[in-house]
Amino acid sequence: MIRFLIPAFLASAAHATSTPAPEYDYVIVGSGPGGGSLAANLAASGQSVFLLEAGGDASDSLYEQIPARSVAASERSPHAWQFFVEHYEDPEEAQRNRLYVYQSSNGSLHTELDGPIPAGAEPLGLFYPRGATLGGSSQVNAMNFAWAPDNEWDYIAELTGDNSWSHEQMRRHLMDLENCTYVPRGTPGHGFDGYLQNSHPDPITNFQSDHIADYVAEIFRVAEDIDPESVEHMAELLRRDINRIEQDRYETPLMFVLPTAFNSRGRRSSIADYINSVIDAGDPLTLSLHSLVTRVLFEDCEDKPKANGVEYMVGEALYSADRRYNTSQSGELRTVRAKKEVIVAGGTFNTPQILKLSGIGPRDELESLDIPVVVDLPAVGNYMQDNYESPVNIQADTPWMNASASPCTGTFDDSDPCFVQWNVNGTGPYTGGGGSFFLTYRSSMSWDNDTDLFYLSAAGSNAYGFFPGMSENHGAPDHWTTSIVKMQSGNPAGTVKLRSKDPRVAPAINFNYFTERADEDLQAIVEGVELLLNAFDSIGTNYTVVLPNPEIDMRQALKDEAFSHHAVSSCRIGTNATDSCVDSKFRVHGVDNLRIVDASVFPRAPGAMPNGPTFTISRKAFETIMEGDA
Repeated sequence: MIRFLIPAFLASAAHATSTPAPEYDYVIVGSGPGGGSLAANLAASGQSVFLLEAGGDASDSLYEQIPARSVAASERSPHAWQFFVEHYEDPEEAQRNRLYVYQSSNGSLHTELDGPIPAGAEPLGLFYPRGATLGGSSQVNAMNFAWAPDNEWDYIAELTGDNSWSHEQMRRHLMDLENCTYVPRGTPGHGFDGYLQNSHPDPITNFQSDHIADYVAEIFRVAEDIDPESVEHMAELLRRDINRIEQDRYETPLMFVLPTAFNSRGRRSSIADYINSVIDAGDPLTLSLHSLVTRVLFEDCEDKPKANGVEYMVGEALYSADRRYNTSQSGELRTVRAKKEVIVAGGTFNTPQILKLSGIGPRDELESLDIPVVVDLPAVGNYMQDNYESPVNIQADTPWMNASASPCTGTFDDSDPCFVQWNVNGTGPYTGGGGSFFLTYRSSMSWDNDTDLFYLSAAGSNAYGFFPGMSENHGAPDHWTTSIVKMQSGNPAGTVKLRSKDPRVAPAINFNYFTERADEDLQAIVEGVELLLNAFDSIGTNYTVVLPNPEIDMRQALKDEAFSHHAVSSCRIGTNATDSCVDSKFRVHGVDNLRIVDASVFPRAPGAMPNGPTFTISRKAFETIMEGDA
């Protein structure tokens, strides 16, 4: 019932308050799809909850509300943090990527896209933005809501021996959280009264020229063996539901438009709005903004340590991944107590950092930083995975669309006809859903009957990957860019390691690309690229391949150019403390009263996109906790 709107109080040095720490049933760290949803649901059920968010509440900003502004939000403060990650241990191999970022002595950031790297510039890594605002990354992402293949849920059920993770049971949680607007009310497998609204963009707007329609029609032929009768027929086919209840939904190639979490007013369907609505309803939810958690607190018990609260710093931009960060600033140090449980939901990068700072993690790493070991848990910060995303960019002799035909000025104000259309009617180009088609396809490397490639394809686009300034890319009418997402990721070699015991310092993150199953993953992606290029050949388009780099071996080009932004598994679920962090009820091994509820617990990448699956596991955690309290 309280918003703890913390001012930007910045002390010269962190200090603990002398007043007694407040106490709540649950203390939850992180307000994203995992923690934010859980906090709101617990509070709405009468549990007192203290929710900590390191950022502020920017949910009323146009950057977060307008779907077309999501890319801009993801590279700006106060909406997002800027992580810089490595793909490989070998610096020479890592820096082959043309999007690798360097920082010059004056603080400016550079990639090869800008021209020669300035002499003496410091290598930073690959840009990897994460949400730093109420609602977490779900406030700055593209709102794509592709639910995981059924096999991914059943894998967790088999791994843990807990049938409550089966896809039939997890479908219940999807239905509880969803307000689906793109199928008739009552359609089996969907929910219609939840807090997250899912919509379909109108696919007919995808066909802005006959040239585009010809290529999409050819993809229908080669991928699905369907010969479309007309543009209207293709639009009807694209309205098919990737999240439908049928068990074979991933077993055959499918062209579709992607469900997106925006509402009937064309705005982001916001978890921040849901959190605020629970507070406004008078439910016992206290929100503490600008609150950077430094560690989980424990009390000694006869059996094992028991989490009983957290310590946190209050102040703006205290974390080094924030562009506004200043090393001379530190916040007021406070504590809050949990009567029942502490729940960490900081995300795949920050959850392992918080656990390690709290003394839970690999013993050698903790001792090297003089952090007292509470539990030696080797899996914390290890086994991290991500989908590979491989860009395919072609430049055609004939433009795919007429750029001058668009009325959008990009000023996002009343002088912009597209903004007025969005603001008044919730329609138009700024409602998002960008993409000419989406496709699931099965390569010869799929490890089961499911498709293992997921295509996001857009005509008139020259955008790929993540780099500073990416939101200034305004399109290219003669280019067509497709991102091929490799599902069934087979490389659990990523790591999140502390650089320092200072909680303000972002960790060292390395995905260690193509360490395991490299040949299989690369072969699958090669097949995916060939499908696209064969389709371009079939429609008689004169084109030049820009990416993958045609001047080198394709597999090497894919290794150089692959990117990612769906990190999971850094605190993965399992049955023992040797190679996992939590059990099937989200409880951290070796301690009491501590759970993790975010994308870090997935044992492997849950399909193409973890956004929808993370909302789903949050709902499952809510049920699990409430059953324990009953």
